[in-house]
Amino acid sequence: MKQESESLLGHARLADLTPYSAQTGAIKATQVLLILLLLAVLGGGAAVLTGFWPDSAQETKPAPVNQPITPAVTPPEAPAAQPEAAAAQVEVKSEPAPPPLPELSQSDDHVRDAVADIPLGTVGQQFLTPGNVIERSSSLVYLLAQGDVPYKLLPIARPKETFPFIDDGTQVITDPAGFARYDGLAQWIGSLDAGAIVSALQPLLPLFREAWSFYGEEASDFDFAVLTVLETLISTPEPREARLVRKEAVWVYEDPELEALPAIQKQIMRMGPDNADIVRAKALEFRRAWMDQSLPD
Repeated sequence: MKQESESLLGHARLADLTPYSAQTGAIKATQVLLILLLLAVLGGGAAVLTGFWPDSAQETKPAPVNQPITPAVTPPEAPAAQPEAAAAQVEVKSEPAPPPLPELSQSDDHVRDAVADIPLGTVGQQFLTPGNVIERSSSLVYLLAQGDVPYKLLPIARPKETFPFIDDGTQVITDPAGFARYDGLAQWIGSLDAGAIVSALQPLLPLFREAWSFYGEEASDFDFAVLTVLETLISTPEPREARLVRKEAVWVYEDPELEALPAIQKQIMRMGPDNADIVRAKALEFRRAWMDQSLPD
């Protein structure tokens, strides 16, 4: 009986276990189907919301027949304005043309007007008073370029006192006391405004060249003659004590090199060291002003 009971009990447990195992397998299959269905639904929703579909699902729309495809063209940017172009657009105002030059024979008033605002002192005003100012100025340059002293063209009287000498019985030299006779001339030369004078006379330069040509020289040589005069004055040797000898009615330098100097340089040396420095310095100013001016050809 006991064995029969245990056998019945074993069959009962086996019967209980078999339906449970089949039920369990069914539940798992159902769950798998539900999960797959849920994934499909979620995937479709995501595609709808994001607008993303696989390439194979995208529909390719054919281009219209006989309609050329025009590529998109980006319009070019306008070039930036260049400074040179902007400057070129600025209206340039031309300077008025200078008035025509007068005839040489009628140029005196033009010269006086050109230098009217420049202090020229008594000597300068006396030089401008007579006529033919440009012709006389050209003659002055011509004589100075030859190394001469243009006494007759300058409104300056020679010193009334004779030049003093020192004679100690063995030699004759110039007396420094005689240098003061030229102090007034040196002071007038030192007072001239070289830059203002050259600038004022620049427009009249063609008339000076024309007057220069009366000497049989090329008109353009006037410019070189002016520089020659200035270089001659600047290169005057420093005045120094030098022995003199009498030659006929005049005294000359015993040193042949000094005596061979141009007359204008020997005249400056007789003015004494201080006055000679004034003349050389003013000649240097005139040369600088002459070179700085853009003188027309």
